[in-house]
Amino acid sequence: MRSTRTGGRRPGPPPELVHMAQRSDEMEARSAAEAIAPRGLRLRTLVVALVIVVASVWLSVHQNMVQSAGGGVDYALAALLVLVLLEPVIGRLFGLGRRSYLYIYVATLVGVGVYDGVSRFLPVYTAAQYFAAPDNNYDQIVETYPSWFIPKDPELMRQFYEGATGPVNLMPWVQTIGVWTLFFAVLWGTLLCICVLLRRHWVEDERLAFPLVQVPLYITGFARASQHSDDRGIWRQPLMWAGFGVATVHFATIMAHGANPSLPTLGPGYNLGQFFTEHPLNALSVHFLFVHNPHLVGLAYFAPQDVCFSMFFFFFLVKLMMLFYRATGLEEPSGFPFFWEMAAGAFVGIAIYYAWSGRGYFRRLWRSIVAGPGREGALARDPMAPISYRLAAFGAVTGFLFLCAWYIAAGMSWWIPPIFFGLIVLFATIFTRGRAEAGIGSLASFPFWQASRQIKSFLGTERLTPDGDYTNLSMLASLIFLHFGLFPETMTYQIEGLKISEDARLSPRGMTGLMSVALVLGMLAMMWFAVNAFYEWGGNTLSAGITEGGYHVRITTTELTDVNTVIKGTHSPPDRARNMFTIGALLFTLLIVVVRVNWLRFPLHPLGLVMTLPYGYAYWGPFFAAWLVKWGILKFGGIRMYHALIPFFIGMIVGQIFSLSIVWQVVALFMPEQWRTLADPLSYF
Repeated sequence: MRSTRTGGRRPGPPPELVHMAQRSDEMEARSAAEAIAPRGLRLRTLVVALVIVVASVWLSVHQNMVQSAGGGVDYALAALLVLVLLEPVIGRLFGLGRRSYLYIYVATLVGVGVYDGVSRFLPVYTAAQYFAAPDNNYDQIVETYPSWFIPKDPELMRQFYEGATGPVNLMPWVQTIGVWTLFFAVLWGTLLCICVLLRRHWVEDERLAFPLVQVPLYITGFARASQHSDDRGIWRQPLMWAGFGVATVHFATIMAHGANPSLPTLGPGYNLGQFFTEHPLNALSVHFLFVHNPHLVGLAYFAPQDVCFSMFFFFFLVKLMMLFYRATGLEEPSGFPFFWEMAAGAFVGIAIYYAWSGRGYFRRLWRSIVAGPGREGALARDPMAPISYRLAAFGAVTGFLFLCAWYIAAGMSWWIPPIFFGLIVLFATIFTRGRAEAGIGSLASFPFWQASRQIKSFLGTERLTPDGDYTNLSMLASLIFLHFGLFPETMTYQIEGLKISEDARLSPRGMTGLMSVALVLGMLAMMWFAVNAFYEWGGNTLSAGITEGGYHVRITTTELTDVNTVIKGTHSPPDRARNMFTIGALLFTLLIVVVRVNWLRFPLHPLGLVMTLPYGYAYWGPFFAAWLVKWGILKFGGIRMYHALIPFFIGMIVGQIFSLSIVWQVVALFMPEQWRTLADPLSYF
């Protein structure tokens, strides 16, 4: 009988079975790779996204300019909510999935994000032409505007502000729209290149929380509270609906109170300043509000505890400084307490800290740009970056030089645009970094005016008018659409789009390409719709204006008035008081950094000071509430309870978006102007 043993080993399986097993393993590996491979951008997703972008742009112009009722609308999250809630219908009609919804969300975020820049830009080079009079020297300011900046036609400008009664020749605007779309696109692209250079440091090295990114990820099911949470999805979580109910009921009572003031409501916030009427405590009464904002509370839940604590600590520290001045009888200089000047100093201070703390990363980044990725001492290639580091560095530098050359060609002294745009880029970058860590919901937490006013404050106006030439001042005044506008701060949408593409396994190149197309299309559509709105309704009545324009026109004429004052011979010397507060805030920020670096348990975070100074009165209450709640949760329930309660806070965010971006806007279409004023849910902004 033949032995079945060969060399003491069992015989292997037949070759056919081995081959089948190998093929099965290869198929499983291929399926797993496909499951985690980035999902590219499909043509149908692109088309739907761009249609939604154009529709959202039109809505933003109509609601904000014509109806003055667009405050608080988050068009991107509203679109995402509608897509997810109508998923069975959308999926059947267009074949879109939830990854496609995230592409659409980011495209809408970027496309509608141009509204603030355009709405503030249009009055900039037109107001001086329309409001020119013998006593205001605006005609001299108009002479400093290059012909390729804006149409110079008195009748066209009259119709622009008073409204046209017949057909209007808009062909002169075609060049203007094209030229300035290029300018905005270059600025946006410059900021995008900086995002690419910093993405790995913020996401992988510092592991920032990105609270704003968590919301769309939870809504679409690409995020879970923790590895211990169930797989029911956010929409099947009772806690989510509880948080949704809290926010919805809150804003429903505000809307009902607007229709019938006898009905009770918590309102947008509580004015604590009303209790401080006697000297010296009346110093505390200014902007002393406890804001009722579920959205901010929900976002703060994802922020670090030391940042939440610092947000309200520094608010009260500034209040204490104001009380000290009033109690001691110290002279309060004009503009005191210089919130935005101090914010500018704090932004520069924390920028120095970020540059120092990230010096190792920047050294390897520079090595990667010069010698190539993967070389000794250089960063490896970033697989989630849409372009190479070398191309991003080239784009950032050439884009910055282009912006400077634009205004040098317009007649500014060569050294002013680099300072101005340097501050614009610095403020945008620090704000983006701060929002990625703290979850600030508004784009308004940056130093308004300061990219221009810091130049005038430190140098005085006389040094800016060589040989009696007022071009520098008129151009700085016209740049209000950047230094008093939110467009540079839309840089945060870029990094959030890249972060979403990483977490949801989307193509970073597809996401970047979509954002770029959405930016250009959104800018062109916004310009066209806004210009048409001016001619149809008249710029004097848009944005809640009556006879002399709305908010954006008024801030433009304020800048023009300052230039007119100098033309009349009254120069402003360097402002010592403002400069002292700016430098003081810078040094104080660096002091906090030094203490924090040497004392690891130090409870204050310099980011709290940076984010609080511009609009601290709107943030301290929600961040204090989130800090207190998280303190109790972590102390008595631990990290498991923290994760378990995430759906409740996501629900509060979603509830506010649903209430303000959908319900409030629909109701506002049928209610009188008085109701929109009484039921304004964000009146504190």
